[in-house]
Amino acid sequence: MQFLFIGRVPEGVAAEQVMSHVQPEAQKVWEEYSAEVVRSIHYIADMSGAVLMCEAESLSAMQKIVEEFPMVKAGVLKIEVLPLKPYTGLESLFAKS
Repeated sequence: MQFLFIGRVPEGVAAEQVMSHVQPEAQKVWEEYSAEVVRSIHYIADMSGAVLMCEAESLSAMQKIVEEFPMVKAGVLKIEVLPLKPYTGLESLFAKS
C-alpha cells in the first residue's frame, strides 16, 4: 500500500530545536529508503517541510514506522500520513461504449 507522508515543523518550534535532529532524521530516512519503505523524498518548495512517498503493508504499519522518526519522537515534526490508491479516472476516456 502506498502513502504520502507530509512532514512540517510546527509553528513555534525554534530552528535550533530542529537542527540537532537533522542528521539522525536523515539516517532514519536512509534506513527506510534502503528497506524499500521510502520510495522518494522531496522538499516542499517553500522549504516548510518534506514530502515522502512510502510503501507499507497497512496504515497501522506505516504509522508505526513514522513514530520511529527522530524528529517525530522529539516533537519537532508534525506529520500527516495519507493512504493512497490507484487513480482509475483515466479508464473512462478509453471505455468502449
